[in-house]
Amino acid sequence: MLGKLHRETLAEQAAAGLMQFILEKNLKPGEMLPSEVMLATEFGVSRQVIREALKSLQGQGVIEIINGKGAIIQPINSNTLLVFFARAVQINPNSMIELIEVRKGIEVQSAMLAAERRTHEELTRMREIVTMMGQHLGNSDTYIELDLELHLAIASATHNTMMYHLIESIREVSKDTIREGLLHRRTTEQLERVQELHAMLLAELERGDADAAGQAMALQFDEAIIALVTDAQAT
Repeated sequence: MLGKLHRETLAEQAAAGLMQFILEKNLKPGEMLPSEVMLATEFGVSRQVIREALKSLQGQGVIEIINGKGAIIQPINSNTLLVFFARAVQINPNSMIELIEVRKGIEVQSAMLAAERRTHEELTRMREIVTMMGQHLGNSDTYIELDLELHLAIASATHNTMMYHLIESIREVSKDTIREGLLHRRTTEQLERVQELHAMLLAELERGDADAAGQAMALQFDEAIIALVTDAQAT
């Protein structure tokens, strides 16, 4: 049984205690937490404190509070990380380069795992996306959406849930960095090079060469950083 809580910051302690309770009880998505009365008794606090703790967990996407039913455990999602990255990008003047560096570290590993684990159906989907990217090279908005869809498809092909959610959480905040990268590649040759890099990555994923796929992914991010830095120095 969990111990009684100290009196300071009760709602925060209760939220932490509830998280531990969920883990210890191995509660799965769709399962219910005990009632407010039972939780208040368990932790030795008022129902109001438990209510605040539950609202905190709901804000984190851990549970959903349904009137008349109670608190239901939610599936893992990327919302909490998405909020973090969106906030970090908003307040950090160096966020664009830093985000590319973060994406590189994560997505190189994603490409390597996908090369080893992708299915025929997943490869087919990647080919379709890369083909559509080539058809929309002159339409930046569509190209960006397809670019992000490709990276998410690669993450899905890792069959690693944490990897997928991590990359999904960066999806929205990555749009501006990709858009900037395209703006800094103004000529037809430069834009075609962007598409060539994606085709190279696809080829290594098709071959199932993890190291080569990782290198192809790294090259995408390296060239994106070079394009941003070079253009910044020129202005």
